[in-house]
Amino acid sequence: MVLFVSMNKDDLRIPLTPSAITSDWLTQALRHAGIIQDAEVLTIEAHPIAAGSGFVGQTARLVIEYDESEVGAPTTAFAKLSSADPAVRQQLRRVGLYETETGFYRDLAPLPDFPLPTPRPYLSLYDEETGECLLLIEDLAHAEFGDNLAGCSATDARLAVRQLGCLHARYWEDPVLKQLPWLRSLGDEAEVRIGLYRTMLPRFEQRCVDMRIPGMQEFARRFGELLPRYIAQLSSRPQTLTHGDFRADNFAFVATREGRDVTVFDWQVARRASGPRDLAYFLSGSLPVEQRRATEESLLKVYHEALLADGVEGYPIEDLRQDVQAGLAAPLTTWVIAGGMLDFSSPRGADLFTQVCARLVAMLDDHRFAAFLDGLA
Repeated sequence: MVLFVSMNKDDLRIPLTPSAITSDWLTQALRHAGIIQDAEVLTIEAHPIAAGSGFVGQTARLVIEYDESEVGAPTTAFAKLSSADPAVRQQLRRVGLYETETGFYRDLAPLPDFPLPTPRPYLSLYDEETGECLLLIEDLAHAEFGDNLAGCSATDARLAVRQLGCLHARYWEDPVLKQLPWLRSLGDEAEVRIGLYRTMLPRFEQRCVDMRIPGMQEFARRFGELLPRYIAQLSSRPQTLTHGDFRADNFAFVATREGRDVTVFDWQVARRASGPRDLAYFLSGSLPVEQRRATEESLLKVYHEALLADGVEGYPIEDLRQDVQAGLAAPLTTWVIAGGMLDFSSPRGADLFTQVCARLVAMLDDHRFAAFLDGLA
């Protein structure tokens, strides 16, 4: 059971920082959620996650001590809070980041048949008026985390892509997705997305100049002109549940009896959209250029085979290739908005931005994205 309540109760008001999570507050919250019954939280140690791991909010690992042991009571947990900056929080509220992730952990992640491993949720809190949120989820410290800078190995890439195909097949044209009020389509947020993209474009272009990333400005500027047509065209493609930020930094790998599994987290930009957008996002950002070129076709087949095996019909691989080309707009849009809005000044943040953009430019060139834009025009 996951706690998801309106924040008009003073006793459950959302803490604004990890250090503001008190023992009394957490005891009451975990009891409301049915996680604990008799135990009380005695102490909490909040260890902030290093800068560069959570660009759009605050993250911390909590070490929790109780007055007595109780089955199911987490002794460690991962806390995600909204940005401490009200201005950033309101900007992100416009695109529903916090609302989306708390909704996902309330409505989908706990389902026993959800096809992709995700962290177990304990608490999911969101305040519609302020945009403040708090997620308390399973601590994955025991797992091996992915790394965008290093990229995925060939084995891990196949694993991630196969799991992605299973996720998309499960929700392929599923009408239940339209019943989730927090799950937006690109059409639902077209006006906001177009406005945000065009507002952030000048800052993104300047960042590309400062970081000496050639080629991105032309693609970004041209696509900004055609974004309304792109969103209109995309609405005609098969829709499914997409992760929206499907990349190595959001993976945790664990050993299983069968060999190896991948847990996927950071669901803030989940959408009802064309599935290959996730695939294009992964290929363009999580694999070094030469590795992606050498393995891309085989990964497309892994994804397509997963769709077919789980019941998707009438979707030939030729359509998949076209949708991957069109789906390159997903990472392009994400990095224009993120590059204009967020802080990439940490050493890892700067490296990540530079590396991902360089890989993206190469894939845009390889897939003749300029020709795709000409077709839109």
